[in-house]
Amino acid sequence: MKLVMYKFGERDYRLGAMTGEERIVDLNYAYETHLARKGRPRFKELAQAIVPPDTREFLGGGSDSWEAAQVALDEVRDFAPEKLGSSGKRLVFRRGEVKLGAPVQNPLRIVCLSHNYHDFIKETGVPVPPEPRIFAKYNNALCGPDDPIIYPKMTRQLGYEAELAFVIGKRGRNVPLEKALEYVAGYMIFNDVSASDLTALDKQVIRGKTFDNFAPCGPCLVSSDAIPDPGQLDVKLWVNGHLLQDSNTRELVYDVPTLVSFLSRIFTLEPGDIVATGTPGGLAKDRKPPTFMQAGDICTIEITGLGVLSNKIVAEGGVSF
Repeated sequence: MKLVMYKFGERDYRLGAMTGEERIVDLNYAYETHLARKGRPRFKELAQAIVPPDTREFLGGGSDSWEAAQVALDEVRDFAPEKLGSSGKRLVFRRGEVKLGAPVQNPLRIVCLSHNYHDFIKETGVPVPPEPRIFAKYNNALCGPDDPIIYPKMTRQLGYEAELAFVIGKRGRNVPLEKALEYVAGYMIFNDVSASDLTALDKQVIRGKTFDNFAPCGPCLVSSDAIPDPGQLDVKLWVNGHLLQDSNTRELVYDVPTLVSFLSRIFTLEPGDIVATGTPGGLAKDRKPPTFMQAGDICTIEITGLGVLSNKIVAEGGVSF
């Protein structure tokens, strides 16, 4: 299943599923419609509890929510976009009618990895970290495939970082390595946008990594059953059609199960937590000459099985460089 958070007209972001590439289904309204057809009393309240319209709340429902979401999709499989659900509201949309945001809107935490690709380490000469090196981004940085990457006035070195991200699906503490993938709800593309001059100046990454819209992700959260081996995925990034990063997740120093287990020994994992697994070689600051992004550029990332994430670079306040 491909989960999205979509916006339509005055309707704020709600949980949907992408079926094919051109159809978005509101899972909460679809499940309402299913329950109403079955004659269930309090169908709206039941749908709100079992298939809530927010990704993080949905993931907290575990297998019951996933199973109900599949029932909802089956219920409206033949719905035309113009057909209304039991609440008198549209629940099926063409892709071009909606705006897609970050697939997870309000995670408790966004954890990022640095120096976690063997090809990056070989290219830069940095030592292999003896344990995973983590840092954090804030929720304000999250944006989706229909949002721009904002070029802040404060920087002159705007860099890209193509990354595989996974999202936690259930609460966990001290997770054994052999059970780690059971805690992963799904995977998505993540761009760890960075102001390289600021991270160099500050000698730490918080300011340079967490401006508004510095964490584009999506276009959807692909459920883990559709990605049986996250350690064999091609990762590619282009700016204006020029291939600048080209790797595979087999190059990860610390793979997904290792990261789940490691992080769960630091803090209790919660549904909706986002973990970006690090970026391969080919960064803008390491190229000669550097390939920093400019206002008007298009940054595009593709990861096997996860689709394509493409964002335009837009100058903050219309400033030019």
